[in-house]
Amino acid sequence: MALEQLTLDDLTWSQMVLAIRRRIPAASNGEWTLHAAVDPGVTLLELYAYLLEQRVFWLDQTPDALTHATLSLMGEAARASRPAATVMRLPPRDFLTLPGATELRLARSAPPLVFSTDDEVVLLPVHQSGDRGREDYLVGLYVEGRDRAIDLRLQRRVCLLPSDGSDAEFMIVLWLRAEPPGGAAGGFFSLLLELDVPEAVPPEWSSEAVEDVPPPAELTWWYRRAGTGERARFEEVEDGTAGLRRSGLVRLRLPDDWEREQLQPPVAGVTPYAVWVRAERATYSSPPLVRQLIPNAVVARHRRRTDEHQLRREWLPLPGSLLALHELYTEPGGGSPPLQDHPALEETVELSILERDGAWHEWTRTHAFTFYGPEDRVFVVDREMGALKFGDGLTGRVPVPDSSQDPNVRLRYWVGGGPAGNVGRGLSFEGVHDATFEARNVVEADGGAEPESLKDAGARAAASLRRVERAVTAEDHETLAVTTPGVSFRRAHAEMGRHPCHPCRRVPGAVTVYVVPDATRDDDEEEDCADVPAPVPDPGALAAARARLGRARLVASEVFVLPPVYREVALAVELSGDPADPSALRTAVVGRLRRFLDPLVGGVQKDGWPFGEPLRPSALMREAQRAAGEDASVTSVLIGLDGAPPGEGCQDMAIRSHELVALKDVSVRLRRTAAGQGGLR
Repeated sequence: MALEQLTLDDLTWSQMVLAIRRRIPAASNGEWTLHAAVDPGVTLLELYAYLLEQRVFWLDQTPDALTHATLSLMGEAARASRPAATVMRLPPRDFLTLPGATELRLARSAPPLVFSTDDEVVLLPVHQSGDRGREDYLVGLYVEGRDRAIDLRLQRRVCLLPSDGSDAEFMIVLWLRAEPPGGAAGGFFSLLLELDVPEAVPPEWSSEAVEDVPPPAELTWWYRRAGTGERARFEEVEDGTAGLRRSGLVRLRLPDDWEREQLQPPVAGVTPYAVWVRAERATYSSPPLVRQLIPNAVVARHRRRTDEHQLRREWLPLPGSLLALHELYTEPGGGSPPLQDHPALEETVELSILERDGAWHEWTRTHAFTFYGPEDRVFVVDREMGALKFGDGLTGRVPVPDSSQDPNVRLRYWVGGGPAGNVGRGLSFEGVHDATFEARNVVEADGGAEPESLKDAGARAAASLRRVERAVTAEDHETLAVTTPGVSFRRAHAEMGRHPCHPCRRVPGAVTVYVVPDATRDDDEEEDCADVPAPVPDPGALAAARARLGRARLVASEVFVLPPVYREVALAVELSGDPADPSALRTAVVGRLRRFLDPLVGGVQKDGWPFGEPLRPSALMREAQRAAGEDASVTSVLIGLDGAPPGEGCQDMAIRSHELVALKDVSVRLRRTAAGQGGLR
């Protein structure tokens, strides 16, 4: 039975006054005789009714403190502001070390839109060609002995490694205008590898990126060592692609004994230096596809670091103390811009106060004072006001600096963030402190947002109550597996009571989840190597899914996560007709049947061949006939399982409930019929 929403504020002032007046005779034993508004006693009763009405109104309201407390208990506190992130392609310089937090301003932006780089990077003197605004780095990409750099320049995807578990490698060639400096090893140079991956796997620079996901394959990075001519591994590698699972930057420590390659230079005055990427076992779900390969790249975010402020402040020991940030910030050229052009990023604020005990104390940022006591040194950043707020002595400590010292407050923070930084790709940037330094963002800037409102945070928390967090039913297991963060699964199937070590009997408390990874399915696919008919999840993805389901499983239950079990299928199709192009007819029939039995896009619903679905000759004949159209008639479809040749029979071919099918071979036999022969005329 549905209940109406409970309303506590259902009593008006006039109703309360009327009820009170009716009680006067009995309460006063008839001694109070004048009940008009001119009576002072009635005036007081009306005043109390007014005050009570306000209290009753408050009963139906939810204060911000209660909302903050509820969100904190649920682990869903309101999100702070975020800066937009992008990847900058920096100009080639002769091994110039560009420090981190270098500021780059969007050209002709007003107010200035400033991005700061994340890390220090060594700029390589890579040869650059092309017109202004459309420059290309001269970079080679050799896969299986072929230079595929021209494919990248033509915006074609290139398969870097196979997915069959074999040993493989590819080579990146940097055509430099100068030789690397000798002596001690230098800093890190960088390479951007933008991969074609599912949306469920965000890039390294995204605020939604998931860390600590095991790589799909173990990669090693090599160069040729001078003097010996042999390959040597780079001493330090920071792989932001997580083993080519996602788009990201690879940072390599510049070696001091890097030897050139013996390759014919495409232009005069350049020298080739190679980087090899080797996989001992290429255990990918599907071959990694690269869209862009760009050296001298660095992640930059819409933010600017301010200098440390050392202040002298004296507040009365009263609640409501504020520290205004907008009064402290100035542009590099001097002057104080409008507040909305430089809001503080809440999570970057660092504050310490010299208190009366003679010691510096660190204060901690929080989103609300709800759960703090009078001795807790916490503060709240009000981004809209541009100030720090302190507690009232009951929830949060009142700051009392040592007024005899100068300075007694130290403050450090970054400014920026918000949706203003969400700009497109290919834009021109210039150095804030060096206008001749130019850069260009090669991916669109995304992820910038203002702080989440309490209303939005409450709606998100309410939605989280419907989110599956505990594996109870078979559907719960499947949902948790498919939504594993940092990896991409297309489908999952849970078998309750199935134990891998006891396949012939039902084991209470055991659950086996079979997961199917995402893989490329494109009719216009440019790369044949990207076509994986029967995709199998890589070991890292399986480990991530096992860890998630292990945390969500019920006590005393066992959860196993396994790759799908495929049954090999061979089909023999017989056609009768006189098509104009028999070869095209065969191709159409084979393609239709392959797509119909596909584990990702097959089946009647086109969401993957159902687990355990039997192979029905009638359904296969229907699909083959749709492909043949009016060019031919399908007379029979024969089915063979597990390497057996297609045999006679019209019975359905059953598979077990946890299995899928993988079409390995289709033979099409066409029986010619003379034009105009047979039928009614």
